[in-house]
Amino acid sequence: MHIKAAGLTAILVLTWPALAAAGPALDAAQRAEALAAEGKVVEALDAFYGGLDALWQAIPLSFRTVALADSASGFGVYEERANPTFRPDEMLTVYVEPVGFGHGTADGAGSIGFTADLAIENATGQVLSDTDDVFSLSTPSSPQRREFYMALTFAVPYLRPGEYKAIFTVHDQNSDKSGSFEVPFNVALPAAE
Repeated sequence: MHIKAAGLTAILVLTWPALAAAGPALDAAQRAEALAAEGKVVEALDAFYGGLDALWQAIPLSFRTVALADSASGFGVYEERANPTFRPDEMLTVYVEPVGFGHGTADGAGSIGFTADLAIENATGQVLSDTDDVFSLSTPSSPQRREFYMALTFAVPYLRPGEYKAIFTVHDQNSDKSGSFEVPFNVALPAAE
C-alpha cells in the first residue's frame, strides 16, 4: 500500500493536533538540509534549531524518562533502582526528564522552573494522600536549554504493606503547561527495631 507524502502529513495532522507544528519543523529541516548541502553548516544548524523551537513550544509538557532511582546527579546520570519495594520512611527518588517546558527569566538570566503535586493511590485506586505543590524548583538556565532533569524525592509514608502508585502532576512555571506521570512502588513491613 502506497500513501503519498501529502496524504500521510494530512493524516498525521488530523490525528495529533500538536503535529500541526510539524509544518514549521519540517520546513526548517528542509532548509537545514539545503544549507548543509551548500556547506553552510552553522546556518544549517540555526535553521534546524529554529524548527525544533517551534515544535518544542507546540508539544504538551511530557516526560522522556521516568525512573525510580537510587541516585541522580545530572541529566542522564542516574542509577536506576532495581527493586520498587520500600520500607516506611525510606526515601523514594524519581528521576524525570521533562520535555516541552517553557523558559523564563529571573534576575535578568534565563530560568527553568516547576512545581509538582503528589498523590498516592492504593491498588484499588483509592487516593490515600493528595498534596499540591509538594515540590518546587527553579534553576538558572541558558535560553532554550532542553536537557533538564528533576530528582523528586519523598519519604515513603507509613502504609500497610502492598502495592501503591505515586502520581505526580507537574506544572511549568514558565508556561501554562502541565503534565502527569505515575510511578508504581511497593511498601514492605517496617524494619524490626
